[in-house]
Amino acid sequence: MRIISGKYRGTIIPSPKEEIVKPTLDRIKENIFNIIQFKVQDAICLDLFSGSGALGLECISRNAKETYFVDNNKQNIVALNKIINKLKIENAHVLCCDFYEGIKKFFTEKKQFDIIFLDPPYDTNLAEVALQKIFKFDLLSNNGIVVWEHPTETESIKFKSKIKDSRIYGKIQIDILSY
Repeated sequence: MRIISGKYRGTIIPSPKEEIVKPTLDRIKENIFNIIQFKVQDAICLDLFSGSGALGLECISRNAKETYFVDNNKQNIVALNKIINKLKIENAHVLCCDFYEGIKKFFTEKKQFDIIFLDPPYDTNLAEVALQKIFKFDLLSNNGIVVWEHPTETESIKFKSKIKDSRIYGKIQIDILSY
């Protein structure tokens, strides 16, 4: 896994060793950023369920204003902090906590995001819960988007009206949601 574009292009991102972490493939990540490329510069981004941090690091490399990473796995956080320190990134904010704790913290701080990446473990209902909280707590800026990666068989009926774009890459689906 690597950063595919921007000032840190080519930087290798260590993959978490746990089987439950499934990093976004470079090919899919490249397609995501082709879709959202004009939204990234100067954006405030949130990589929820960040794992390796690949999506948030890509934003930083492409001149996002700030990127927040939330993950509850300490090994992932240590690895992410190592790469942030190695690259001397100053606009990254890393939280080691449950996604819901992170969402509550952002709500309390009245933080809003231009881009929220949502890639929770598959075979859980965490995406649905996170989406409900993101919209309930008004975490998206006026023109903000949620980039949700999930298996193609995942039902997204509840949020159908919020889906502005949807793409399928093999067994993976990317939905772009907004208000």
